[in-house]
Amino acid sequence: MTELIKNDSEPQLNLRLSPVALIRTALAKANVLAVRLIGPPGAGKTQLLQETLRHLPNGRRVAVIVVNPAAGRDADRLHGAAGVVEHIDAPVPTAAAIWRVLSGIDLTNLDTVLIECAGGLAPLPDLGQDASVAIFSVSGGDDKAMEYSELLRHVSAVVLTKIDLRTVVKFDSQIFRADVDRINSGVALHEVSSLMSTGMFSWLNWLNERQAAKRSRGQQPEQEFNENFVG
Repeated sequence: MTELIKNDSEPQLNLRLSPVALIRTALAKANVLAVRLIGPPGAGKTQLLQETLRHLPNGRRVAVIVVNPAAGRDADRLHGAAGVVEHIDAPVPTAAAIWRVLSGIDLTNLDTVLIECAGGLAPLPDLGQDASVAIFSVSGGDDKAMEYSELLRHVSAVVLTKIDLRTVVKFDSQIFRADVDRINSGVALHEVSSLMSTGMFSWLNWLNERQAAKRSRGQQPEQEFNENFVG
């Protein structure tokens, strides 16, 4: 909201920025990439984060914000692997809560902020992120892409975790891939096993490319989600 203030001197503009605008402005100024990792409970989001941080050449320049009703436990698993690890004990993240965390962090020492949260069936608020990634697992079933179709329509990438379980879990890769392609044609799909450290290169390369693009071009965050669904 922009408000014109009149006084004896020249008129001044008082800019009242929303939390989303504050987040976008701060991230753009520091050229920090913000990525939301979102998916159903049990999809392997925290394990994926652990493995991602382990493989990144400079994990200390990453901040992780974990959001769930018992986020402290997941955050404890990540301490020491990232430069900053914070948690928000809430069912879903809000831009105001994310801004309270980010405003206390020196973003000039970071390249990337990763926000982990569960959900995707119901609309979620815009957090000022540059991109969102849907996380699903083989153990969750090959119908999850269709079940979370509204989320999939608005993400920049999909990560399928726990691919090492294909030999013991009924999962039709062709069904899953076809659903993903039908819902969001051309979206990047990365298949990984965090436990076996396989398939990580493609995912890490995507993440590094997005970070490098923001740093080199100073690009503005994407408007991935409309007002009806900001997953």
